[in-house]
Amino acid sequence: MYQDPKRIRTKATVYLDQYESDVITALANYLGVPKAEVMRQMLMKEARDVLGIDPAALEGSVASHAG
Repeated sequence: MYQDPKRIRTKATVYLDQYESDVITALANYLGVPKAEVMRQMLMKEARDVLGIDPAALEGSVASHAG
C-alpha cells in the first residue's frame, strides 16, 4: 500500500506549558501551517544540528535513491 512503510508517521505526545504552547501556536498561525508541522520541523532541525548532519548532503543521497 505504501512505497516505504517506514515513512508512515506515528504519534508522539509532548507536554507544554501555556507559554510554550502559545509560542508554537503563534508561529503556526504566522506561517499558516499546522502546529504539528511546526513542531516536527523544529524537532528535526534540532536533531540534525545536534547530530551534525548537513541537510544539503541528505538531499543528494535521497535524490540518488529516487531514480
